[in-house]
Amino acid sequence: MRIIINPRYDFYKDFIIRICSPSRFSNNGKVLQTGRNTIKLFETGGIKLVVKSYEHLTLFNRLVYGTLRKSKAERAYLHAIKLQRLGIGTPEEIAFVEIRRYGLLRSCYFVSLYSDYQSLCSATIDCMPNGERYAILDALAKFLFKIHWAGVLHKDLNIGNILYTDKCDTTEGFDFQVVDTNRMVFHSSLSTHQRIQNLRRLSCSIPSFLYILKRYATIAGIDPESMQLNGVFARLIFGYRQSRKRTIKAILHS
Repeated sequence: MRIIINPRYDFYKDFIIRICSPSRFSNNGKVLQTGRNTIKLFETGGIKLVVKSYEHLTLFNRLVYGTLRKSKAERAYLHAIKLQRLGIGTPEEIAFVEIRRYGLLRSCYFVSLYSDYQSLCSATIDCMPNGERYAILDALAKFLFKIHWAGVLHKDLNIGNILYTDKCDTTEGFDFQVVDTNRMVFHSSLSTHQRIQNLRRLSCSIPSFLYILKRYATIAGIDPESMQLNGVFARLIFGYRQSRKRTIKAILHS
């Protein structure tokens, strides 16, 4: 087992070692999310910790992550540190754990503080009063611009990976955090094309998507109509490619 802990939380080391093993993780904790990976909530000493287990590793990935590349858990941990240094909100990193056998990565876990921020999904499906929804989307556009201005490309920038709260002292009245931080790239600056290609991943309704693009363009000093046109086209191509990938996977697994 390899374990790296944020020095501020070194006193959690024994607890983390106990829960970050395949058998103990599967039989303990409260499930927050299942699917490609499993996310669970644990509590110790009055502190809530979120543990993400990266699962379904192929033999190839077990070999690569064990020798040539950093594991998803390590990347999530290091990226969280970078984001906070850039002033971008994300749940504070606690630790990452890797378990290997015969040199191959068997399992890995990323541990962070629990965040009480809520999902953005409800604010982007057109069920909120327009005034409240637009206020959130205005603040979101500013947050997305802030991320890109810092040179950050979140490779899984969907609405489910952005959390928000209205219990804050910012001038906009909202604060945001990004999660699922293992798939990120950091640049010194981003082109308009890179920004649009990243924003196409926002999994929200078309009206909300168009509104976000318009507000983002205004902040960035880009022509809003051009931004919306290019954004919608990029989203359509992205959706087609994703659909084709799912079809091919279904055929291969049938």
